[in-house]
Amino acid sequence: MATSKVLLLGDPVAHSLSPAMHNAAFRALGVNAVYEARRVTSAELGAVVQELHREPFLGANVTIPHKEAVLGLVDEYSDGVERIGAANTLVRHGARVGAENTDAAGFRVALAESGVDPRDRRVLILGAGGAARAVAWVLVELHQARVEIAARQLGRAERVAAGVGAGRAAARGWPRDLDGYDIVVNATPLGLQGEDPLADVTLRRNLLVVDLVPIAGETPLVRRAKAAGCVTIDGLPMLLHQAAASFEIWTGREAPLEAMRAALSAAV
Repeated sequence: MATSKVLLLGDPVAHSLSPAMHNAAFRALGVNAVYEARRVTSAELGAVVQELHREPFLGANVTIPHKEAVLGLVDEYSDGVERIGAANTLVRHGARVGAENTDAAGFRVALAESGVDPRDRRVLILGAGGAARAVAWVLVELHQARVEIAARQLGRAERVAAGVGAGRAAARGWPRDLDGYDIVVNATPLGLQGEDPLADVTLRRNLLVVDLVPIAGETPLVRRAKAAGCVTIDGLPMLLHQAAASFEIWTGREAPLEAMRAALSAAV
């Protein structure tokens, strides 16, 4: 029997820890499949999604910068994807490719594991891409948090806020301070290359800082937040739990979470 394939589509992808997790999961359950990261530009995305319509592909994960653009390239998508406006998981159903969003589930479980309750708290989300959309949806729809979205391009933040629901989230420019916020979530890729998205902003003690950038080692923002006495959550718990949800979509089997967690820890 031919080996099935799952791809990670994004640009960049060389840093990704996902292949280690998913290949460990396939081995743990004896699934004859392999997970591969493939750097795909925006111009190449349509052709690659067409590849997924045929064997040996089970599907794909989608990461920056394609989580929104991919919606125009698939045959169908779930209600959750429609509400959030972004997808991070593609699955082949025969000759059709559907889109799902497991980022929302990953973020929800990561929050629950940390013991954080964002209900009625004021949250600033940095970024206006696919991850920001999923995070905003979880915080507003499931936790009734008071959310503001900051982006360098205000129009993008306004579109994310509008997608959450009229009057339930607001857009703003890039922050110069964090006064009045209880939680800040970095949903930008800043940190992949050693950047700090809040380099010029003071982090006060007891602020909760969530950095979704999933890298081996701490991002500059997480290091600085810890030094300032903030509570921190890095990007690895969300990465793990969104991966487990994606695995179950592709295989129809319960993800071997501990095998995936061990592989992630070893990769880190």
